[in-house]
Amino acid sequence: MKKKLVVSALAAALAGSAHAQSSVTLYGIIDDGITYVSNAGGHSLWRLDDGINQASRWGLKGVEDLGGGLKAIFTLENGFSLNTGTASHGGALFGRRAYVGISSDRFGTLLAGYDYDFIYDYVSYYTNVAQFAPSYAFHGAYDIDRLAGEPVSNMVRYETPNWHGFGAGVMYGFTNIPNGFAGTPTGNPRVISAGIKFSPTGSFNAPYSMAATFTKTDGGNAARGVGTMAQVALNAKSIYTVAIGGMVNVTDAWSVNGVYTYTNASQSPRGVVTVGAYEVGTSYKFSPFLTVGGGFTYVDQHKLGKYDLYTAGIDYRLSKRTDVYMFGVWQHAFAGQKFADNFLVSTPYSVPGAGGSLFGNLASTTSNQVAAQIGIRHLF
Repeated sequence: MKKKLVVSALAAALAGSAHAQSSVTLYGIIDDGITYVSNAGGHSLWRLDDGINQASRWGLKGVEDLGGGLKAIFTLENGFSLNTGTASHGGALFGRRAYVGISSDRFGTLLAGYDYDFIYDYVSYYTNVAQFAPSYAFHGAYDIDRLAGEPVSNMVRYETPNWHGFGAGVMYGFTNIPNGFAGTPTGNPRVISAGIKFSPTGSFNAPYSMAATFTKTDGGNAARGVGTMAQVALNAKSIYTVAIGGMVNVTDAWSVNGVYTYTNASQSPRGVVTVGAYEVGTSYKFSPFLTVGGGFTYVDQHKLGKYDLYTAGIDYRLSKRTDVYMFGVWQHAFAGQKFADNFLVSTPYSVPGAGGSLFGNLASTTSNQVAAQIGIRHLF
């Protein structure tokens, strides 16, 4: 729950306009828990692991009313590790979001800076992770379809206003490299993203909603922290994902969610790698405080093998801002996938070298891996 701090006097001084109404909102999430992993590099593992329900963060959102339905807006959002006090996203001060723009009730919103693509903003909400499961349940150790969220540098983004429940957006991420407009292996990638969504209320809080998105990334595959996790793992110069998601609230207490993604990674030592992911989940609110959910994911990596993910979670709200939870995921690899390796248990980024590694240092030594956590989350 966000706490609004009205700082109109300061904003007016900065903007030079005494009549404009301005505000800055401080918000954040603090999340931590104890995790058990059944097989991490051949051994069981207990560890304190933060940001598994939701990544810990703090941020500032600002808005200035310019009149006539026009507003100036900005967001600065930092991600951090609660257990070490260090900034995530390579130590960036605002490694999750950093943008400024103009918003119009009539013409839509135009942003520039650093932000997530439309797969994350439009479809990730429909994943089992967003509804009841741990982040370990994203699709593979290297986030093959970027549902876990991978921000775009040097981006310009436009979103339409809501029209009878429909909304859409486009994004372009510049490389900012001379003679590298289409991206280079070691520099910032070129990113193109687009999405369309529908909700009868214009928000996720609706009887039903759905979205379809597309994101393509070229370049950055040889630079960790620049290209996507999947690009580095596969050493693929070009990668694109189509993602579709939706949810239906069958009753006030019972909901069903689902996601499908198709990813195509090319110009890699492995040739063209295609991956299809099929995910379904359901959750039930036994009371305003208690929610239970369960789900299943099937990921077909074709030439790289296949794996299933079984997820379950229980969440109990102590208040509007604080909840405790217990959830877990079991990954079973087969049909050519040698080892199970859940997201955030380890990632290919943890393996030294030039990239191209499909497994992290804490991958299971067998085809099975269970990761479970009990934890607490606080919103402000």
